Amino acid sequence: MIGQKELTRHIDKMTGGADIALPRFIIIVGAKNSGRKMIASYIAKKAGATLVTSDIKVDAIREIIPLAYKQSEPTIYLLPDADKMSPAAKNALLKVTEEPPRKAYFIMTIQDEQQTLATLRSRGTIMRINPYTPDELIQYANRETTNFCLSDYEEAIVSEICQVPGDVDTLVRYNMKDFYKYIETVIDNIGVVNGANAFKIGSKLSYKEDDGGWDITLFMRAVMAICRNRIDTEPDYAAQYLASMRATSKYLSELAVTGINKSSTIDMWILAMRKVWQGVE
Repeated sequence: MIGQKELTRHIDKMTGGADIALPRFIIIVGAKNSGRKMIASYIAKKAGATLVTSDIKVDAIREIIPLAYKQSEPTIYLLPDADKMSPAAKNALLKVTEEPPRKAYFIMTIQDEQQTLATLRSRGTIMRINPYTPDELIQYANRETTNFCLSDYEEAIVSEICQVPGDVDTLVRYNMKDFYKYIETVIDNIGVVNGANAFKIGSKLSYKEDDGGWDITLFMRAVMAICRNRIDTEPDYAAQYLASMRATSKYLSELAVTGINKSSTIDMWILAMRKVWQGVE
């Protein structure tokens, strides 16, 4: 399990003895696509338990609680992306975490532990996904179970813009050279083209899962990486590249806000970038 040896060793200690010392309620904290469900599956395997993935709506939570008390074999109920749980669903979970069933365990996966009830946090054992190094992400991309064999150029891109395995899974589906060349073209010309949509940037990006465009987060990180690299190679434009990085970082943060209109945010980013580069020769 690339990048999570420390965490898996901790799990092995909990599940390796004659008496399993696995906590009844575990909260796995990590970024989206960082491997939280993979860790939940690893816990279930090591504990010899059946892993059952549940919906996180309040009705689903209320349905699994009586089932949990009837289990005769070790069963782990996985509640994925629990940041999105309603207050009612979280409250429904409180009782079963206070008086856990003998054979049932619960695992929540969340991105931000502050987004769940303090009472739930106090009753759970928190396990955090460790950050991945660039070398670990390259190792993940080139692992034996895939058909990928990244070039040096592609490995450099992975190192610069990927943070979790899910980023790698997304990026290797692209023609990375075309992806980067397009972004370089945008940076080189955004100050001289007419109109915010001259490059049709919006049509190139993915605003929803599986809609076919480029991932917005990876796109914005690539913009920042290219600008960062050019500060040394093009020092006369260092101020513009720094300003571009600040603008991109600002709108990248806004894109992470739940419910944000991503298309409008990208339009605002384009206007901010045009303002930085207009009049620069």
